[in-house]
Amino acid sequence: MFQSAQVGYDHYYRMLSDRVRMEAFRSAIRRSVRPGDTVVDLGAGTGILGIWALQAGARRVHAIEQTEAIELARQIARANGVEDRIEFIRANSLEVELPEPADLLVSETLGSFALDENLLRFLPDARDRLLKPGGRLLPGAIRMFVAPAEAPQSYAKVAFWRDRPGGVDFSPAFDLFAGKIMVEGIRPAQLLSAPAELEPVDLAGWQGDGYQWRGYLQMRRAGTVHGMAGWFEAELAGETLSTAPDRPATHWKQAFFPFREPIRVVRGDVLDWAVEVGGLGPSSDHTRIDYRYRCTQLANEAQAGKPGRNAPCPCGSGRKYKKCCGA
Repeated sequence: MFQSAQVGYDHYYRMLSDRVRMEAFRSAIRRSVRPGDTVVDLGAGTGILGIWALQAGARRVHAIEQTEAIELARQIARANGVEDRIEFIRANSLEVELPEPADLLVSETLGSFALDENLLRFLPDARDRLLKPGGRLLPGAIRMFVAPAEAPQSYAKVAFWRDRPGGVDFSPAFDLFAGKIMVEGIRPAQLLSAPAELEPVDLAGWQGDGYQWRGYLQMRRAGTVHGMAGWFEAELAGETLSTAPDRPATHWKQAFFPFREPIRVVRGDVLDWAVEVGGLGPSSDHTRIDYRYRCTQLANEAQAGKPGRNAPCPCGSGRKYKKCCGA
């Protein structure tokens, strides 16, 4: 009998076939688990992190997953002879209570921009309620980076909705997608400035479920900014998992924040970019990511007359032109 699937599992295929991801987490779990540990697998999915923890010497695993994938995880654990050492909990982790605090919390609830699976809502809560004082975390910290990108092929996926496909006005779709994060492969040569590092997230001490950052990025060559590329580094028991454009490719690729309109820039132009991340709801796996930007147009300003050395910089930084874009 043919039975239609209730949940799509393509994303699990992409994760499990990502050798960079798999080797990084497996090695980190081997280094982190101590004999007899109790482990929480937060957002367990297929349960592979918990199985690795048991193979590394853990005594028991509490696998928390709020989708029906938890039943697949149970079957996989049974096939591997470890079902009796894993407690399978189908629930939102915010509502879970454990019979004992855990020694180690492992989680791979990372989006292409690290925080876009509401990591800051669920992980700190689990850390504070489900771990022993001084319990260990994988990952332990997250660093994020951004740079303006010349990415016409990625931007074309947004501009498509403005081109009246099928002769129909799809402008509401353009308005929606022109402000939504995309998952794209960005090459180092597409970056128009040096990367900027955002405020790092120390998951052992982070408080609150929101995140904000604002910075200024100066162009090192002329080109067209189609959006902002973003990526992350995760600290895994002393090793670093990176999704940077110049590192081996992963299923995360890079985050791409498309601009509504491409911006022509010259060397020395400064982009002012700000991002705010927050949950869509108290129990949602998804996040609200808002970003805003503005950019100097030195080519146009040269025609109109360059600002004086002591005049405020046109990029809006609040500094004098000679100390900022005119440096």
